[in-house]
Amino acid sequence: MEEFPDLPNSLGEWTFDTVVSLVKKYEFEPGTFDYKDVLNPTSTDVYREEHRESIRRTVCSMANTSGGVILFGVQDRKKEVAKSEDRIVGIPIGGDLRKHFGDKIMNIQPEVYFETTPQVLPLPNNQDRGIFIVRIPKSQRRPHMVQSTGAYYRRGENGTAIFMNHYEVREQMIYTEDRLQRVNLLRLEIAQYLEIAYSMSMEQVYVVKSLYRFDTGAFKVLLADICSLVPSHLLRTLLRIPLEANLINKHVENTSQPGKPSVMEAPLHYYINDRDGILHRVSELKKLCEQCETHLENIFGPLGRAGS
Repeated sequence: MEEFPDLPNSLGEWTFDTVVSLVKKYEFEPGTFDYKDVLNPTSTDVYREEHRESIRRTVCSMANTSGGVILFGVQDRKKEVAKSEDRIVGIPIGGDLRKHFGDKIMNIQPEVYFETTPQVLPLPNNQDRGIFIVRIPKSQRRPHMVQSTGAYYRRGENGTAIFMNHYEVREQMIYTEDRLQRVNLLRLEIAQYLEIAYSMSMEQVYVVKSLYRFDTGAFKVLLADICSLVPSHLLRTLLRIPLEANLINKHVENTSQPGKPSVMEAPLHYYINDRDGILHRVSELKKLCEQCETHLENIFGPLGRAGS
């Protein structure tokens, strides 16, 4: 984490000693961190709902501000202890804690992306309890709202979640809406690729004589505009789309190289290998485009309503 150079950048590199060092140094929770003693309360229904709301406010405020880290199994400053490391009490190890956390923040709109430690960090003196760590990045889709309260939150002093005012919400919405419109432009480009690919598939044996081509000039520019809005694995898949499209263009162009008869005059069987190669590439491109659009729709909603 750039703001805290003494801490590992990756949650996978965190250890129990990392937690101890953090709690000793930042006993009073700077804005980037939040300590919570439990993830799944076992007390009354009223307290359980209050706890869920507290988690939602924390997550929402972090996503809307500069991001942050939540440590479950660490008591906050309201609890008096003899020494700071006594705040580290752990939570029960067992069950799908990532799912439990995700279920608690489903009430936030739009959905918030989060990361967790690969495994709970067990307490040295009690292997049945450990520290569960969640990282909330600064969201590229902000502002986020807690649906149950209809409120937008940002991170305040001493790690408190405070209401965002009208102007703060409006500023974030304008910023995000501009970027989401660029997502729509990329998705429209993918939709056009799909339309051309389907048309080429319909040509079948006549595909070598088709005049269809893919214009890939703007694709990487559009992708660069939205790269911070999509997960890295999806970015890698999206980058394969112009590559496949250019391979199809090249394959079609090779059918009209010097020394070959014109595709408009030669018998169809002359270009049978070219035909099969082109149709295979077209099929691969269709799969890529459909796969990417499915992922993008899951993240941004139906095409034309991104961010709604």
